[in-house]
Amino acid sequence: MRSDYGFRREELPRYLNVDPARRLVVLAGHDRGEQVFMSELSAALTDPCNPTTLVIIAGGQFFLPPEGKAEQDWQAEFREFRREFYRSLPFNSAIEDSARGSLAGREPFLGLHLRYSDRAHQAPLVDEIRKALIEARDASGLSSVFIASDTNEARAKWVSECKSLGLNPWFIEQDSWDRSKTGSGHAALVDWRVLGHSQRLVYFSESTFAVEAAVAAGAYDRSFPLAPHPRQAAAVKGRELIRAAVTYPMRHGWFSSQ
Repeated sequence: MRSDYGFRREELPRYLNVDPARRLVVLAGHDRGEQVFMSELSAALTDPCNPTTLVIIAGGQFFLPPEGKAEQDWQAEFREFRREFYRSLPFNSAIEDSARGSLAGREPFLGLHLRYSDRAHQAPLVDEIRKALIEARDASGLSSVFIASDTNEARAKWVSECKSLGLNPWFIEQDSWDRSKTGSGHAALVDWRVLGHSQRLVYFSESTFAVEAAVAAGAYDRSFPLAPHPRQAAAVKGRELIRAAVTYPMRHGWFSSQ
């Protein structure tokens, strides 16, 4: 399989690779965290070959903090670094034009991001989302709220919920909710760009999409990340078990014709 850059994925360096001839060290992600080869990395960087280049392949949240800085200090510094990067990052013109058109003439607004398609088991309770929206509304004095969702059903529900809280919800129409199709990716990036202009966000804490939108907005510290609720996870698991039990006979050919 080829990536967008013409490389075969199996050819991309994994974990820790040292190229003495080019005085190059390549560090890539590891399923169990990079800590497993930090000692090797340290040795490689002090090797007699004296590497001059360290290449980091990561998903955007890899940071080398200044030595001696407390974590809370460098985390804030790293968020600011990412915020500046996101502001300068040009997306495809169609995405940028769509986002600008949606933002044109808008009063300051709150952002609500809902992630149910693949994060339903890590979702907060409805009451927790409602409470966070009320707190965001009261703290900011804003009534306009942009809703970004990955399912039409969830969006419709929260349009109604927001209205019941005295909020004025709005959203961007999209043609496809299927995440395997290009159209849904385009819509998601437009949503992300718009969320990045929110004054405060309410979002699922397990969604890095929403976390980075809060960072891009410069609203991370005044936003409302909602942790997964065990009851929600149990409900999702229960539905999965029921579905499995109901479909078991058909999946195992109990009703197939002889």
